[in-house]
Amino acid sequence: MTGTLPTPAIRLISHVRSPQRTAQLSAREREVLALVARGNGNKAIAKELFVSEATVKTHLAHVYDKLGVTDRAAAVATGYELGILG
Repeated sequence: MTGTLPTPAIRLISHVRSPQRTAQLSAREREVLALVARGNGNKAIAKELFVSEATVKTHLAHVYDKLGVTDRAAAVATGYELGILG
């Protein structure tokens, strides 16, 4: 044995170790992320979308989780990097 892993095994290990940055955002999550990218706060986003601030926070938590980030700035940067935001 040469000590190297076959390519499919390497891909699987890389996928498991890396955050799920390619996860699909829902339409509403993309909408919230776009409003964040325009500089809107949670209150303004809630008013724009006719939802509660708690709902906005929930959508943002899902966005952070799916993109593997921990804050608004990183979510926006990653959104641009992945082509989610224009």
